[in-house]
Amino acid sequence: ADYPQQGLNTVSFTTLIVECAGIRTRDYQLAYRLIDALRSCGIRPIQFAPEDPVPASMPIWFGTPSEVESQHDSRGVACTVDNLETAISSAILGPTVPVKHLVFGVDSGPRPGLAWMSCGKLLGAIQLESVDEASDQIGSIVDNISPKTYVVRVGDGSRTIARRLANVCLARGHIVEFVDERRTSRGSRHNHSASAARIARKIGTRVIQRLVVDPTDGELREIQRRSRTISEGRLTIPRSLAKAVAVGRMSMHEAIKTHSNRVRAN
Repeated sequence: ADYPQQGLNTVSFTTLIVECAGIRTRDYQLAYRLIDALRSCGIRPIQFAPEDPVPASMPIWFGTPSEVESQHDSRGVACTVDNLETAISSAILGPTVPVKHLVFGVDSGPRPGLAWMSCGKLLGAIQLESVDEASDQIGSIVDNISPKTYVVRVGDGSRTIARRLANVCLARGHIVEFVDERRTSRGSRHNHSASAARIARKIGTRVIQRLVVDPTDGELREIQRRSRTISEGRLTIPRSLAKAVAVGRMSMHEAIKTHSNRVRAN
């Protein structure tokens, strides 16, 4: 490969040792998201009442931009629900330190898991709501962290979704590898962000060119089953629409709406 592999010598900085982090905010949604995101990074979240001071022993704490600004505390990390993953990554890495190589892991599925790491240190892990959101999130993280090089490792557990992800990433100029997911899905099969972190740690096979996306019968049946679940048993989309969902021509909700309109028209 013509890019550096992940290892102790590929990054020139020393990451901060962050075992716990404070959360001091009146924004309940932000607090909830921070607790989940910090735990995904192996950091113990500790909540403080907004009116209480943050103990001197706390290395960093998170709050809204206005809350952090009002405290004049260098340990405060300002964030919102839209940028908290990047804020946590920056807090772990430390300020003004360049990242040479960043590794992404993607657990392919209808709701993909995404993790990113450098120098063997997990910087963040989240579960996304759609396949298309994964490539958007990767681009956003790259723009914010600005690594010199990076690679996207995609688990091959769901063949069609993995190929869709690979094609989108290739189209955006990302270096892509396929990782054998059979040895990465230990633990709960629903913990996609943890699987993504394991995928990120495993060197895969380089994907050079665009792949053919041809969903299997089993994948189409699974999409049809999901359509029944999402529509609360009202309908099952036909195979033609299931295939359109599988290859990314339309979303599940668009397919359900299209089929529902057809049924009403008849």
